[in-house]
Amino acid sequence: MDTQQKRQWGVTQPISEAQPTEADLKLNDLLVEALKAENNFETPEGTDNRMKVLQHLQNVVEEFVRRAGKAKNLPQSTVDNGGGKIFTFGSYALGVYGPTSDIDTLVVAPKHVYIHDFFNIFPEVFKEMSDAKDITEFNPVPEAYVPIIKMEYRGVPIDLIFVSLPSLSSIPSSWKDISDKSLLRGLDDTSMRSVNGTRVTAEMVSLVPQVKSFRHALRAVKLWSNRRAIYGAVFGFPGGVAWAIMVARICQLYPFACGATILAKFFNLMLKWHWPRPVMLKHIEEGSLNLRVWNPQIYPQDKAHLMPVITPAFPAMCSTHTIMHSTKGVLLEEFQRADNLVNQIHAGRKSWMDLFDGHTFFTKDHKYYLSVVAASRNKEAHGTFSGLVQSKVRLLVKGIEDGDAGVDRARAFTKGFERVHRCRNEDEIDRVVQGNLEYQVKDQLENGASNGDGGDYHTIYTTTFYIGLTLPEGKASTSPRSLDISFPVSEFKRYVTMATEYDEVQMSVRVVHTRNYQLPDDVFQAGEEKPAKPVKEKKKKAKRSFAETGLDVRNTHTCKK
Repeated sequence: MDTQQKRQWGVTQPISEAQPTEADLKLNDLLVEALKAENNFETPEGTDNRMKVLQHLQNVVEEFVRRAGKAKNLPQSTVDNGGGKIFTFGSYALGVYGPTSDIDTLVVAPKHVYIHDFFNIFPEVFKEMSDAKDITEFNPVPEAYVPIIKMEYRGVPIDLIFVSLPSLSSIPSSWKDISDKSLLRGLDDTSMRSVNGTRVTAEMVSLVPQVKSFRHALRAVKLWSNRRAIYGAVFGFPGGVAWAIMVARICQLYPFACGATILAKFFNLMLKWHWPRPVMLKHIEEGSLNLRVWNPQIYPQDKAHLMPVITPAFPAMCSTHTIMHSTKGVLLEEFQRADNLVNQIHAGRKSWMDLFDGHTFFTKDHKYYLSVVAASRNKEAHGTFSGLVQSKVRLLVKGIEDGDAGVDRARAFTKGFERVHRCRNEDEIDRVVQGNLEYQVKDQLENGASNGDGGDYHTIYTTTFYIGLTLPEGKASTSPRSLDISFPVSEFKRYVTMATEYDEVQMSVRVVHTRNYQLPDDVFQAGEEKPAKPVKEKKKKAKRSFAETGLDVRNTHTCKK
């Protein structure tokens, strides 16, 4: 008699241990075909380029650590042996990356190299050791919840974060992982958030029964969530780690299922999940390093999490702490839509491609929007500034949600729109920073041309983030002119302008009311229909001015040329 105990995946028994049927495997083949048709898999040449990029990053990190040690006048032996190591996590490490995927990368440095060294010394070293034409983006965001440098090198987007390990004076390049809990001793909360991604990714793979099924389902969920504009913790939605943990949990509940089955069960179970019951891949591990572990019984802020998805690596954290009531509502609606579609796909009435249809954020979902315009007079500074504003947009949404502004739902779109403008005077610049696109140019002018043509023109760089507003039933005719959002708007501006990166001479941030028919053409995808301006209604009683609502006034008067 076989007495070997069968492994339990996760914190509960599986729902089903059934093997895939022929029909299941056929649906899975069709799913993989759809993913390939959507260009969801990286090419061999692209994978090779990514490996070269990572090797270059490793070389830069080692030189950065050397220079940081030398700048502190440390002994030559300490400088020479400092080392430094990069680790990948997220989609690249999970094996679910595509041609446009970024590489989440952690820089691990010894105890004598600090976070301010990372932002002050690393950029100079990287640019010195790289060909300038290979760097198409380089934006440090030290004020982010997880301090980060967002960059693109040789066509590969990279999110670079940093941790210094207080217990180690050198980081050998032979390191394979950082799973040893003792390495966490002495880390602050910010450092823990930085290091946790790599540890979570490694542990997640070990907790999944069938890695191939997990990857197929996760690829589909990532594509779907991006297309539906519900991807990104910075905007109040699940990020890559959270989506991966949720998919991994379904894999544990159906340990022998193929990817298509996991995907179908994912939408159904996430829709029916008893939130705020947490999604966990293992029982929460307690520790003795005085590190904070997620516990809603002890910490009020943990109890307030609406859709907790808990990371498996010690110390357990909530990867969905940014989800708000509004984004939770959006997620449940999207789970319902996807569940209905998958049922039709199984019945042969729809295809997997229908699941990946794009969002309707700009075409149908809202009548009113807020345009958050981040503007700079310097191209390099604008990359950092737009990252700062992006990191604060969620706080504006939450402020509107928590306040008594008369808004049923505020929802941020999950990307900003970058534009370049050429202005001849301060009057035109003022119109641009309020969202006017009359002076937009299509060619991306170099920063050196900001005062070109004999000083007649000024180049202004803007990134605009859009927030859709949904008013309560029965108030569809109400305009944001009558809504009082002055406090959340002023608080949002205060968060931005108090940041160390903010330069009032070079930068500005405005929040402008925008009707759906006023949206710029570049927010619409090919084939989408832009909302039309409604027939003018009868004049109503005078409404409050934009200044009273906390919004900036959109200047629509044409300047004399």
